[in-house]
Amino acid sequence: MSAAPRVPPVPAVLRLVQTVALGRWRESGEALFREVAELLEADSGREVLVSGCGDGVTTEWLAGRGLIVTGVDASPTAIERAEAHARIAEEPLSVSYEQSALDDLPHEDAVFSAAVGEPLLSAADSPARAVAELSRVTKPMGPVVLLQVTWSADLSDEAREMLVERLGLRPHLLIEWKQMMRDAGLVDIQVQDWTDVGAAARGEEASLTWQQKMHIVGNAWRRWGWKGARGAVEREKTLLKELGRERALGFQLLKGIKWPHQREDG
Repeated sequence: MSAAPRVPPVPAVLRLVQTVALGRWRESGEALFREVAELLEADSGREVLVSGCGDGVTTEWLAGRGLIVTGVDASPTAIERAEAHARIAEEPLSVSYEQSALDDLPHEDAVFSAAVGEPLLSAADSPARAVAELSRVTKPMGPVVLLQVTWSADLSDEAREMLVERLGLRPHLLIEWKQMMRDAGLVDIQVQDWTDVGAAARGEEASLTWQQKMHIVGNAWRRWGWKGARGAVEREKTLLKELGRERALGFQLLKGIKWPHQREDG
């Protein structure tokens, strides 16, 4: 049986899948941010880097607790949105933003007290290099915290590739993230599983609206004709159903400490 034609998803479906897959991160909000702050040992005045900051939700929350925060993202559009939102904050925040590749940060070695790698770290050309960069710019014995989507339940190869395309990032196995942290010189690695937090993890299935279905069919028709359009909606519905399953994806909070000495392998 031949594979179904690869039809690029329409923006409305991209946003829907991102909401379903990453919803637990946003919905856990305050509780997750408080845990991140505790892991960062977030005393007022400490300088923290947030890599993959997106629209600046995490950076503003941390800055609102007295930290001096620098947000970095590869998307100039995301940086513009984050800067615009910071300008209308009720109180002035010690937060600044820079547009840069996440695996080549524009900072000197050991300049931040702590660092955070958000889910968009998975969208870097080299996530392993992005983790190494977080470690590089963190002071010795400083904490590095990752908030990452991980592969959890068994998904077909087709479903995984569809998911990567729609999320805009590629999840990794938990064991892979831990190895990246070790390779970056981080020690005392701790893991918290936040997979079961939020509506997306409780099996609530998202549904496509009539308008979204029409967009899907129209997009597939223009690219592949009737052959591609025929099953396009069903493929998207199947993917959303998979995401609604319990633990279809994992969401992990990892912490490591930058070891001040070079590791000796062997």
